[in-house]
Amino acid sequence: MSNPKRVAIIGAGMAGLTLARVLSSHASVRIFEKSKAVGGRMATRRIGGVSFDHGAQYFTLRDPRFRSLLDGAIADGAADRWNADIVSLPATPADGPATASAPRQSEARYVGAPSMKALPAWMAKDCDIAFNVEIASITGTPRNWILKTETGDIGPFDWVIATAPAPQSARLLPSTFGHRDAVQKTAMNACFTLMVTLRAGADTPFAAARLDDPVLSWISRNDRKPGRGEPPCLVVNASPHWSDAHIEAPLDGVKAEMIDALRRYVPLDAGEAAGAVIKRWRYANVARSAGRPFLLDPERHLACCGDWCIAGRVEAAFQSASQLADALVPMLRKPAE
Repeated sequence: MSNPKRVAIIGAGMAGLTLARVLSSHASVRIFEKSKAVGGRMATRRIGGVSFDHGAQYFTLRDPRFRSLLDGAIADGAADRWNADIVSLPATPADGPATASAPRQSEARYVGAPSMKALPAWMAKDCDIAFNVEIASITGTPRNWILKTETGDIGPFDWVIATAPAPQSARLLPSTFGHRDAVQKTAMNACFTLMVTLRAGADTPFAAARLDDPVLSWISRNDRKPGRGEPPCLVVNASPHWSDAHIEAPLDGVKAEMIDALRRYVPLDAGEAAGAVIKRWRYANVARSAGRPFLLDPERHLACCGDWCIAGRVEAAFQSASQLADALVPMLRKPAE
């Protein structure tokens, strides 16, 4: 490419990586990620040698282009099908165990292998990514955008694309962005995730369960996912409503309430409860989407995309970024005026 256009992508989750993989053939692309690793909510955490997928739990496969991506990842050992049945557990009184309903039969589910973060790490192989760089704001003018950070300015860039959760993207994008109202009207729920290492030999009557519970919405045996093979461990999600109501509460209190709720479904001894770790996701699930696959302002050379444009799914983040890339490629090929 001669004099390629310079494109900055904010965020190295599924949407940002998908964009970079397509646009890098047509422009000079760099991703800026505020954390130390790729993946966003496709996250994995190790605690005492035990691995927990403490963000996205699985993803589905409907889009043909996403299927093509996954075929390559599966062939390289970075993803696999998760054949677990997901049961439904009704709310249960504190003095009695929950009884599982019949397993839910639905579309195939997939996970990164041997951890959820393995898929975004595989996607990032040939991407130019700056880690531990938090963008505070975007200033400048079209074709001369500057990214402001605590340590200085980065740029200029011809295009800037935000792939962060909607509330974060709304704070970053200039007030002149043509779709700012649509971003601001999008709503996302919080989620608290509890990670519990069980004693050796511990068993649960399910690999994963959806809960009709005022506190909890999900329990899964992370060690039963493909490629894990580790000590028995649980990933437990609080419900969106409960998480939103407790978003500013002290984490110790949140952890205690979630453990009390979990004991209605899974017996825990004192050591298992004491070793549990809590994670607060401030922007986890899509409550109200943007209602369109992406938001593009061709006049100002700004755009944003993500699962929150469509629905709260990993595949939706891929679809949003893929469709934005389709719209951007002809613009990037066009000679500068």
